[in-house]
Amino acid sequence: MYEIEPQAVRRIFEKPQDYGLLEIDVENAASILDDMLKDESQKRNYALRLMEENSIDSARLIITDDGGVIVVKIGNVVSIRARVREYGKIIGQFGLTEVER
Repeated sequence: MYEIEPQAVRRIFEKPQDYGLLEIDVENAASILDDMLKDESQKRNYALRLMEENSIDSARLIITDDGGVIVVKIGNVVSIRARVREYGKIIGQFGLTEVER
């Protein structure tokens, strides 16, 4: 598991093609809009807007057997999960170091 700085996670979502950003899931307990989004670009834009309008409490990259997952928490209200293909590039480019679980 790797800690990601808020500005780095925003850059990843701004340039999904550079990092192999695949599926995005947004859960916002304070809104029903997240349930209505079907298109990946709509989900990405919504997630990016939430990250820009609110303070990111934590952002982590978790390595799995089939790639990586970015998990972003904004308060106790918003949870964003995104699968990424290029997790090695993210680790190298942003100088991420592994944190203890």
